[in-house]
Amino acid sequence: MKRIVLYLVALGVILFIVKALAPLIVLGVVGLVLLAWRRPETVTRLTDRAQLARVPSWMRATPMRFAGSIAFVGFVLVGVTAPIGAANSDPDPSPTPAPVAVARETQTPAPTPTERPTPSPTVRPTARPTASPEPAPVFGEEPTGPTQLGTVVGVTDGDTIKVDVAGVVYDVRYIGVSTPEINGPVEWLGPEASTANGELVAGKRVLLEQDVSETDQYGRLLRHVWVEDGSGWLLVNLELVRLGFAAVTTFPPDVKYIDELYVPAQATAQTASLGLWVPPPTPAPTPVPVAAPIAPIAAPIAPVAPAGNCELSYPGLCIPIGSADINCGDIAARGFQVVWTVPNPDPHGFDRDADGIGCES
Repeated sequence: MKRIVLYLVALGVILFIVKALAPLIVLGVVGLVLLAWRRPETVTRLTDRAQLARVPSWMRATPMRFAGSIAFVGFVLVGVTAPIGAANSDPDPSPTPAPVAVARETQTPAPTPTERPTPSPTVRPTARPTASPEPAPVFGEEPTGPTQLGTVVGVTDGDTIKVDVAGVVYDVRYIGVSTPEINGPVEWLGPEASTANGELVAGKRVLLEQDVSETDQYGRLLRHVWVEDGSGWLLVNLELVRLGFAAVTTFPPDVKYIDELYVPAQATAQTASLGLWVPPPTPAPTPVPVAAPIAPIAAPIAPVAPAGNCELSYPGLCIPIGSADINCGDIAARGFQVVWTVPNPDPHGFDRDADGIGCES
């Protein structure tokens, strides 16, 4: 009985050593076979040693037989120990998860609050439950692109506002729309568009949705502006078009909502004759000032002649008494190119059309 126990102990020690040295044993026996093949005289000197006299002679008959026998024994021992190592190294692939056991224990109410077991941190599940995916944003009803949250601190006009984003104030230009101007020459409906814009966003928290471009040529942020209206998100750019205060204006590549939202809203506003789509009032004509009648220029006074030697019918002009064949041409030749009043009688016939004006042409 003792001998059997010793044999079992020895076998266990051998198997342990074989398991620990399995790679070396494999390399050794492979090397011994190669040595018996290429250098058989070396193996022969090894088998002739007195220490190997107990090895059966049939195993030592040739170097290759000796090497093959040793290789066979080595591979058998390694093959026997391999399942043992695999059994010790591989855990049960389907153990009962520790979190389930803890859950069953905590579901049983403890007799008293002080005796309730505290879950051990080592067995607490490390993975968080996967959150339910959020629904995808609805196009046209909420932002679908990158956004920034800010507060409107000023309204510049109908399509430009000032927004505080994380302590920095930016000028924000609405994408895809244009409203009448109020800076410089005030355009028709410009003040009304600015007022409508202020009623929608002034002092409110807004979401600034980027399209493609970051800024315009003036350094203003280009954004679609969203504001909460109590029932959801309202696209301010679209609302100004819908009310008729803004017209659709495209600057590619920022055309995200143009065809689907802005253009149909503008067509509806045009059909309903809202805002910009009402014909502007015709300005009243500016009265043309009526020029005052030009007073006749006094005729130049002829050289002074003796009063008794001038025709009395032509005051302001001295025509000598008794002058014959004097006409308007003679008057012009003398330098008198003015029209004067001719009282009757008209001895020289200066007033041919009898209208009281002589030498009119």
